[in-house]
Amino acid sequence: MLPNILDIATDHQLTFQPRSFGKKQTLAKCPFCREDDQPRKRKKYYLSLNTQEQLFRCWFCGESGGVFRFIALLEGVSEKEVIDRYRKKSGSTYKQHPAEKLTSSQCKMMGLDAKPDWVDIRKFDYESYKELRELVWKAWKQFLWNEKRFAYQLLVAGVAGGTYGNVVEAIQEREKAIGSPLLAEVLDIYSLPERPAQINRLEALTLHMCDPLKYPYSPMEKQ
Repeated sequence: MLPNILDIATDHQLTFQPRSFGKKQTLAKCPFCREDDQPRKRKKYYLSLNTQEQLFRCWFCGESGGVFRFIALLEGVSEKEVIDRYRKKSGSTYKQHPAEKLTSSQCKMMGLDAKPDWVDIRKFDYESYKELRELVWKAWKQFLWNEKRFAYQLLVAGVAGGTYGNVVEAIQEREKAIGSPLLAEVLDIYSLPERPAQINRLEALTLHMCDPLKYPYSPMEKQ
């Protein structure tokens, strides 16, 4: 059973619209953008809490998600930390599939509208639950592959263009955003004495895009 989002909001002393309090859609002042705290908007309540499905959404800044993301944003911690804490508190012994450990932000980055409600899906249809988690995990691995491919291209371009330091910072920032390592892996590949043919083609194409005259891309390299 998920934490009650209304209880969480109350514990964090959010300001509610009195007539909606406790209803399926409870409205409150948004603690994230604080747009409705302005004196001229004192009658506005942009944060919507779905007290049945334990979801939230701010209709001004767009912050949204499930109750775990809500807690994470309010406390300034990662969603994974909140989930782990809740599992320990509830005494759950269920071992999560890697797909279930993905955060709401990670799910959205790879194209999902929201993080699947794994608990409800598992209870409703176990076979569908297994199929979905495999599809989500496959999509995440493809997303990471694309991210690593692009990070490698950035690294090659940075070395060729003399902007290595800036590129490293950019890759590190992207690591933080997606919650998965990139820099160490692309550096390991770049430092190989002999790289796979696929990597050599990617590097040749990247260099050609940086400077077509200096780095011609021959038909042999395209194969």
